[in-house]
Amino acid sequence: MAESIYSKGTQVWFEDKEQGWIRGEVLSCLLSAEEDGIVELKFLNERHKETTLKTTLNEIARNATKDTRKTLPPLCNAPEYDQVNDLTQLPHLNEPSILHVIHNRYTTHKQLYTYSGIVLVAINPFTDVPIYGQNVIQMYAGAAGKKRDELNLEPHLFTIAEEAYRAMQRDSQDQTIIVSGESGAGKTESAKYIMRYMASMKSNVSDMIPEEAASSVEHQVLATNPILEAFGNAKTSRNDNSSRFGKYIQAWLKHPLVQILFDSNSSIVGARIRTYLLERSRISFQQRSERNYHIFYQLCQGVSKLPDSERAQFGLDGLNSDLTDGKGFRYLSSSSSSFKIDNVDDAANFAATRQALSVVGIDSANQLSIFRLLAGILHLGNIDIQHRRDAKDAIIDSKSDHALAKATELLGISAEQFARCTTKKVIDARGEKYESARTVDQAVGVRDGVAKFIYNSVFDWLVKRINERESDDKGRRERTFIAVLDIYGFEHFQTNSFEQFCINYANEKLQQQFVSHVFKLEQAEYALESIDWTTIEFSDNQPCIDLIEGKLGILALLDEESRLATGTDDSFIDKLNSQLKSPSSQHKAIFKDHLHGNEAFTIAHYAGDVSYNIDGFLEKNRGTVPDEHRDLLMGSTNEFLREVVEVGSNVGIDSHANPHASKNGPSGVVSPKPGGAVSANGPSKAVSGRKPTQCSVFKLSLLTLTEALKRTSIHYIRCIKPNESKTPWLFDGSSVAAQLKACGVLETIRITSEGYPTRWRYEDFVER
Repeated sequence: MAESIYSKGTQVWFEDKEQGWIRGEVLSCLLSAEEDGIVELKFLNERHKETTLKTTLNEIARNATKDTRKTLPPLCNAPEYDQVNDLTQLPHLNEPSILHVIHNRYTTHKQLYTYSGIVLVAINPFTDVPIYGQNVIQMYAGAAGKKRDELNLEPHLFTIAEEAYRAMQRDSQDQTIIVSGESGAGKTESAKYIMRYMASMKSNVSDMIPEEAASSVEHQVLATNPILEAFGNAKTSRNDNSSRFGKYIQAWLKHPLVQILFDSNSSIVGARIRTYLLERSRISFQQRSERNYHIFYQLCQGVSKLPDSERAQFGLDGLNSDLTDGKGFRYLSSSSSSFKIDNVDDAANFAATRQALSVVGIDSANQLSIFRLLAGILHLGNIDIQHRRDAKDAIIDSKSDHALAKATELLGISAEQFARCTTKKVIDARGEKYESARTVDQAVGVRDGVAKFIYNSVFDWLVKRINERESDDKGRRERTFIAVLDIYGFEHFQTNSFEQFCINYANEKLQQQFVSHVFKLEQAEYALESIDWTTIEFSDNQPCIDLIEGKLGILALLDEESRLATGTDDSFIDKLNSQLKSPSSQHKAIFKDHLHGNEAFTIAHYAGDVSYNIDGFLEKNRGTVPDEHRDLLMGSTNEFLREVVEVGSNVGIDSHANPHASKNGPSGVVSPKPGGAVSANGPSKAVSGRKPTQCSVFKLSLLTLTEALKRTSIHYIRCIKPNESKTPWLFDGSSVAAQLKACGVLETIRITSEGYPTRWRYEDFVER
């Protein structure tokens, strides 16, 4: 009866270059009279193209239980499954059927969310949708006590939040909600709605907290959002509000790593934030159509509304209008067309940021100190660095450069000393120090490096202060937490650099954890139903991880070259090619040839091949400022700058020296200091005296994160960007399919297909 699977009229899917997949049907299915066991199938697709295939009965039978589109067209499901809200309920589980359901729910019925087993697939609508108010929160509150199929509720972010909340109550088990997806897919907004839901919850439905009556703790937790967005988000070519750092919030709830903390009555008692890899290069350069961090534009637009006494402190008062609207600053003008974002009022957002800072306990005096440093950074970028007429040596006119004067005034340092440190390099040769002139490019790099370091230190200081405010003395009362991990998704741009390399490394680690988790759940389901099964093979990305973090992998070679005084990007790529492309190398299949082998390298990631341009790799990895500049900043007359620099210099020291130095609460989450932020940001010196590189601290923070995740019960939300034009309700099937692959949804489907992909309820099976 195997041939009846492809009987006349059966609906199937065909791959299509334009749409991804199109429908077709079987015209005939005939046993060959000449060849024993051979079946001839004729198909007609919706473009009226006929196709004839020869196959075997065994292959047809296998296609009923496997996704074998390489040999036979995948089977369509009956129309009654077009609106199914859980993809695992599809009788025929294959890629085109999955895309069809998601497309139909999104474009026809305006449903953003669809379950795929333990994963919630979330499609960005690119428009406001009224499904997140307090009335909707109350609809989903308490829903986790019932099975999903018993609820008359559509899939929603709140379902996942409710399941995590009730599981925490029921099992006294820490929970993590992982929100992932590419830039512009809606991760940040999804994380915010989840935090808002948690902030509205208490131990039972009758204790729902009205928005207007939320406690100061809940307000403080929610106030972290506008602060982190102002200082850590920016407009990119793909997203007007892109998070340029990873975050894990715990709410004992959790965000970037944010933890939200609950006491024994399941009330929020605090929150803790961990951040990963702030994109520091954005401070001095942005791609076309992109912006620097939001806070700079908020400052430039909002300063005009401040009292005269405050406005004058920032060095913007009395200057030409180009400076007050941002266009006169080099750090804000590398992308000339992106000063404003449609429908965004930077001045109003500046007021909202100030209000949020006040809510988390940062008073007006400290706020003004922060803004003075930000203004100082902008003026740093305007310092004019020239070369001598008779040489390539860099010079700065410390007497007449107005930007230098204003920047150093705001920072409380000597203009003459800064100019000298920037244009002269101090070399220590066996205890004897002497100066060497820098070129213009080198001096510009140092100037920009100082600006990046100060900004990064401000960011770390903010995270530290928020954590001290929201978790201080609350650990003794905390019982369990819920964490929201808002992490950057897999990135593949036209030009990829150090940041994309680190981001994709993080995604490789999280993908391995995700697939392993899904695999274990799949096997457990077979055991529960006493189904005979053999070991399922699944795509293991360990070879790629070994290439990156192995003993002689890319990270090791990058650190080795970064610590050499003579190390350059060119010597780094030479070392990669000689070590990883040798005939005896175990990484040949993962570390691929690149057309410009002396300028870039290519890695075969689980989501596709990505080429990385090596320009700036070593400088970004070193992430340090010269000792003489650090000493200059630490000797500043600006007390706040000294405090900020100390925080920025110390982040990551304890954890770098000993990743198991301290543990917080029942979850055993590693933290470098009480209230501190585990971060790949900010140069620091390890106990050994070596300055830890950016990638070494990032690697350690990933280890800390994955160990923390192992101790929690995990829930998954995969955010999808339906089109590149940000058009509401437009669905690009090919793009969505690529993202479903990149975030692991299709891999879970493939794992399921390798086992038992056809799943019927007993009553439906008997009726069939």
